Amino acid sequence: MTFNIDNIRSRFPALSGGYIFADNAGGSQCTGTVIDSIVDYLTNSNVQLGADYSIGVRSTNRVALGPIATSFLVNASSPSEIIFSNSSTQLAENLARALEAKISSQDEFITTLEHETNVGPWHRLAQRTKCKAHLWRPSILEANNGREENKYAVGYDIKNLIPLLNAKTRLVAISACSNILGHFTDVKEVVKTIRQVVQEKSGGQGKVEVVVDCVAYAPHRRIDVQDWDVDYAFFSYYKVYGPHCAAMYIRQSSMQNSLQSIAHYFINDPANQFQLGGPGYELTYSISWVLQYLMAISRPSLDQGVSPEKLLGSKDMENALPILDSSFSLIESHESLLVQRLLSFLTSQRQWDRGIRIVGSDKPDRRAPTISFVVTVGKNGEPAMRSRDVVNAVDKLGGIGIRFGHFYAARLIDALGLPPDDGVIRVSLVHYNTLDEVDRIIKALQSVILTE
Repeated sequence: MTFNIDNIRSRFPALSGGYIFADNAGGSQCTGTVIDSIVDYLTNSNVQLGADYSIGVRSTNRVALGPIATSFLVNASSPSEIIFSNSSTQLAENLARALEAKISSQDEFITTLEHETNVGPWHRLAQRTKCKAHLWRPSILEANNGREENKYAVGYDIKNLIPLLNAKTRLVAISACSNILGHFTDVKEVVKTIRQVVQEKSGGQGKVEVVVDCVAYAPHRRIDVQDWDVDYAFFSYYKVYGPHCAAMYIRQSSMQNSLQSIAHYFINDPANQFQLGGPGYELTYSISWVLQYLMAISRPSLDQGVSPEKLLGSKDMENALPILDSSFSLIESHESLLVQRLLSFLTSQRQWDRGIRIVGSDKPDRRAPTISFVVTVGKNGEPAMRSRDVVNAVDKLGGIGIRFGHFYAARLIDALGLPPDDGVIRVSLVHYNTLDEVDRIIKALQSVILTE
């Protein structure tokens, strides 16, 4: 079983033009099958769901594939635990509204400083319900290679989370992967610690739920909500090779015991009580092709005219998780090469002396190919460079798309002492990027930062 990069790239029409897409954490490219399925749905099944006539039955069956496919992708126990919306931001805000009736002024929340999607809703809910909201702040990592401390090399230490937990802790909101720091969180271990500490401090009477932002994680690793033991998790399909929509997992027991419907009063279906209005039907259908694509990475036979309708009803789904694990293992192996190549350049002694500092860990293990950095004053007095200026200069060279900014993690940027309107330079890659593309990015950065 090998990773065929040429075959992978052939699945993405946008890659045929030679442009280097290196802003994938902001949105990945779509597979051709996803694009075609949207056109197919709008052409052949674009009617309201639930009707008894033939086209209505077809549309209903097609849209039903979305939650089924997503339940496999995140290992939910049932498709009824999956809801959709236009964005992860909307899903998180809806979740906060649905939780509000069951929150008291005695409850406490904990959030990180990551993407505002999984921070802002909980702080606003705390204000509305007059409960406390605490911040799990990142701390400085150990210096590497005998160099002086890099104040931007930060990460989340579970030792700093534990003191924030107590008998009143009602909800903890974390990220499976930082969209700036690029580091993967050991979600299973963090959740286990949260539950153990809260139960110990509450004498076994505490109720704590965990919501996980998987947006920056989902393109690179398989989400496993059951293994992680989380209550809520969400991600955006447009960052996982699909269309502009987002999905959320809600544990069945949480639907029943923790949430209050925010939908029309006569809606009785549990999932639809938290999914306001109908999701984009053509988009919901198209995401079933994302699952088909991901499984086909390690099982090429599934790429031979196997539609989601056939796939989801086949015996292959009995082995869906092992197949997905194999696919993501291939993705991980390839992406690790991209990470090593780019980090090797950015962390070299020459670049260190020039003033390049990685934001987050400079170690290649346990990280996504989402790499952020800043350019500070060099050892020999070379001037610092604004992130905006570096990216604009790369833009002028043409052919490469990278980005600067706070990437909606404004609290983290502020904590790092960086200007919010400038932030960091971020190169974010996925498995369809190549080592040759990384080399071209490095060459562009060299010419811009004047390290030659």
